[in-house]
Amino acid sequence: MPKRELDEAFSLYSALMHAVVAAPGGRNDPAALEHVTSLCTRAVGAVNDLDARVMIRGIEHMARLLFYADGHVGMEAGPLRGIDALKFQIFNALSNLRGRLQQLQNRPPSVPELPALQARKDLRILVVEDDHDSAQSLRKLLELCGYKVTLAYSGREGLEAAQRTRPDIVLCDIGLPDTDGYELAAALRTNPATAQARLIAVTAYGGEQDKRRSREAGFQLHLVKPVKPENLLQELDQPQKKARSG
Repeated sequence: MPKRELDEAFSLYSALMHAVVAAPGGRNDPAALEHVTSLCTRAVGAVNDLDARVMIRGIEHMARLLFYADGHVGMEAGPLRGIDALKFQIFNALSNLRGRLQQLQNRPPSVPELPALQARKDLRILVVEDDHDSAQSLRKLLELCGYKVTLAYSGREGLEAAQRTRPDIVLCDIGLPDTDGYELAAALRTNPATAQARLIAVTAYGGEQDKRRSREAGFQLHLVKPVKPENLLQELDQPQKKARSG
């Protein structure tokens, strides 16, 4: 496919992901349904690939269920039920769509499609973020993907939550109201109870000095906002690694 068409397709994919993350679902919402339907129609027109078009129409069908009051009734996906199960299935479909677009982007040679997101319940994630709306949206996304999530809105709350929950992964903003993420990371690193957690900075601070300070504080990864949901989910699936910036 031409690069211009693929760029538009990826942009529409991101808009669809955001629309699903932001939507509460489970009620009649004609405006949200019209928005998603419009995005899907534009995506079908932008993608000259039958498989991708079939995926998009499937996403549109599930979105119709999401934006009707009783569309989620009877939905199941592993341990998930109702709205959570429906959203999980939509995320799976969106993940598969992104894999197909990436496959088209990289031809030739072609690459395997990315696998759909798998439900998983074995990892605990602590999100330290002072913006309540951002924190709640991230929590919803992670919980729909099977992670156990705890929120903290300050450095003090983050330290207390980490000691209490012993998270496997900490997603931490740098600019916090009572301290900064660097100090929190250093504190987590020096505490035997939390020293083994994987620390990921998720911040608007993207300068080289910021990334260097992240590494020195103990962060293994430095992600600059805004972070695409699919990119974050892929990073969370990676094994423990040495500190690096991204």
